[in-house]
Amino acid sequence: MTLEGGQVRSFSRRSALLATLASAPLACRRSSARLAMAADAGAAQAWGGLSVVRVSSMREDERGGTAVIVLHGWGAPGDDLVPIAETLKRPGVRFIVPAAPLPEIGGGRAWWHLDPHTRPPHAASDRVAPDFRPSPPVVAARTAVQGLIATVVDRYAPETVALLGFSQGAMLSIDVALAGTPAVARVVAMSGVLLVDSVPALIAPHAVKPRFLLSHGRQDPVVPFASGTRGKELLEAHGFPVTWRPFDGGHEIPPSVLADAERFLFPG
Repeated sequence: MTLEGGQVRSFSRRSALLATLASAPLACRRSSARLAMAADAGAAQAWGGLSVVRVSSMREDERGGTAVIVLHGWGAPGDDLVPIAETLKRPGVRFIVPAAPLPEIGGGRAWWHLDPHTRPPHAASDRVAPDFRPSPPVVAARTAVQGLIATVVDRYAPETVALLGFSQGAMLSIDVALAGTPAVARVVAMSGVLLVDSVPALIAPHAVKPRFLLSHGRQDPVVPFASGTRGKELLEAHGFPVTWRPFDGGHEIPPSVLADAERFLFPG
């Protein structure tokens, strides 16, 4: 991602190889040194075992406001979406941008590897197969993000917690929000899908249902548009409020979607 004159350019793929995978990294500039990730093990452990970048004008001892957890896609550097947080930054909002725990090719990170034998499948229905077994990598990623949110809630007591994710990070954002503990109010899931691992939480009772903004490119060569559409249909079928933003494009975040995300996360 590049930032010029305050405008956010469209994210796009740089490698044709990634078009064969289930999710892919964003092409994005590294964050500045002043936003360097916490490197020591103690700091990471306090955030669900994850290294994080924090983007906010709020004081460390200030409580309340809104917390937005930002989850990057497969193979991206851990600070890949920091420019989005910097673009959306505003008073009363904290952005927490964790690095996924698993190292990947090219120095990137992943929430789960894309091994064809263990890669979590996309949900085609809301039925749980009798032989369903949770995917250990998805469970581990979910647990890590839940631990991160718990730290944020304990440390800052935000009035609202939201998730924003791209590709694999979008899939994880949907999954964590449906799990419901800790509670998430709003989810922006860009170029993602509903996973089979998320179906048990999808069909479980929810006292309060999170709201979703879903975006997907009609020409996405990495995560099929049909899979994204099916996830939207399943969420709606179970009563979750969904704002749907399809667009003509590929595996990317166009400026119009980022503008929609801003309005969705910060209504009024």
